Amino acid sequence: MLEAGSKQNIVQLERLDEVFDSIGVKPDPRNDPAMQGICDLNEAEIAKHGDAADRDLINIEYGQVAAHFYIARYGTLRRTAHALGHAKAVKLLDRTLVETRAIDCAFTQLYDHLLSRRTSSRYPGETALATTAAMHPGLTVGLALGGVLAAAALVKAGRSKRR
Repeated sequence: MLEAGSKQNIVQLERLDEVFDSIGVKPDPRNDPAMQGICDLNEAEIAKHGDAADRDLINIEYGQVAAHFYIARYGTLRRTAHALGHAKAVKLLDRTLVETRAIDCAFTQLYDHLLSRRTSSRYPGETALATTAAMHPGLTVGLALGGVLAAAALVKAGRSKRR
């Protein structure tokens, strides 16, 4: 899941570059304090738990928090692009939203699976993930280009397009 997620993150980052190109704005990438907060909370929770199975569940939980964060960001950007008539940006952001929602569903299924295995008498104390880091939402911090900045860029491009 880590390898697939990493590849998808790269594709989504490239797609965001296409979004910016399509509206004629240069992106200003930076770490997002909100996403950093999610990562910090995850790390704090992980530090409280020595059991790998507990850490797996915590990492999945915070992975979903990160996915929901991105769904909100991409959704807002998509609506802004639509309102301003940036059809190509809308199409690109739609694709990213579909992928991010699929990630959220995968997290839910994995969490449910691990939780049921963990609570099953057949697999006491088993951790089904090979590594906790595989689910760490910190991997997505690099993608946080700042939805507010991106929305502002879309608005600016929309204004110049209408002139």
